[in-house]
Amino acid sequence: MDDSGWASEYESMSAFDSQLGNRSGYVKPIIDNLGNVLNSNWYSSASVPQSFTFEAGLPISIIPIGDDDKSYGGKPTIFGGHGNPEAPSDTIYGNKTLNGLGVFTYPYLQMGASFYHFRAVLRMMYLPSISELREFSLFGIGFQYSFGHFFQYMLPKAAQPFDVSIVYGYNSSTIGYRPDAFEGKLGLDISTHNFSFVFGYKPVNFFEVMMSLGYQSAKMLSYGELYQQDPYDIFRKNEIYPDITVKGNNGFRFGIAIALQISSLHPVIGYDYAGKSSFTTNLLYFKSQFGKDKTPDEIAKDKGYVRGGNVKTDSDEAPAEQAPVEESSDASVSEAPAEEPVEAPAAPAVEEASAEETPAEEAPAESADSAE
Repeated sequence: MDDSGWASEYESMSAFDSQLGNRSGYVKPIIDNLGNVLNSNWYSSASVPQSFTFEAGLPISIIPIGDDDKSYGGKPTIFGGHGNPEAPSDTIYGNKTLNGLGVFTYPYLQMGASFYHFRAVLRMMYLPSISELREFSLFGIGFQYSFGHFFQYMLPKAAQPFDVSIVYGYNSSTIGYRPDAFEGKLGLDISTHNFSFVFGYKPVNFFEVMMSLGYQSAKMLSYGELYQQDPYDIFRKNEIYPDITVKGNNGFRFGIAIALQISSLHPVIGYDYAGKSSFTTNLLYFKSQFGKDKTPDEIAKDKGYVRGGNVKTDSDEAPAEQAPVEESSDASVSEAPAEEPVEAPAAPAVEEASAEETPAEEAPAESADSAE
């Protein structure tokens, strides 16, 4: 404890060393907040167009520092308050600098591109060594695929603006920190994962309502070494060897958001919950689409799909074309026997007639002889 009742730099940093008390709960709010911030802003719409699209911006997620960040198990965290310097205690209180934070955020640059309903996102940030911050870098990559083009053309007109997509995002960040009174460096490696389904409804082209459901994880690994001159013994240095790993808010994640499209400006404002609340204020975000996708009605026409009816195919029309052919063949078969009885009696009829005529011509001759 320092003269004002706050934790000394040595007490705060020693929480990362498992040999000096293993106080992972003391620093857990760091990864709780970092994890929620980095797992945000992976999508700006539930729909991913078929045409080529490019986007870029500076997403910002803000998390209020609440009472749950300031204590664990009845003890102060690194964000906690101070004690009474006139009443000595073994309790390690909060850090004065972090206690003064009202909100937590983490800046980064993000850009992405999409084509044929698949979207890839890249985020990054790098800062040089500044004062006590010795290192700051971030690399993240995400993917999204939307499924609306498989079913929207079959939906009623009012339901066609509905879409659903799947999103995955991964972050890797490194932070290096060294208090002024120390030598060496405290290193923090942060990794996060976000796997979510995003549901969206766009009643008009410039406005969309979205909801996401998924799972997130976050982990912070500490490493490095810190040395501080002992204020009470000039021949002794206080040593800290950070080595603990702390998990963040791992589990269910829920979010709601609205997005606007004003020319190339594409702001997104939303609320997320993953163990604690956070707010997406993605105002500086730009998105442009190069080309125009077919409407669900145009896709239905191309596929020959009729809502409320069946799809006509060539196999359905084939029997109708063959039916007349079968009838005509039957008719020809039935007509063949009708011709045979007509021709059969014709020949005998002629022969009988000639036979009858021959005696008729001879009869007058006989009567003439008798007369003589």
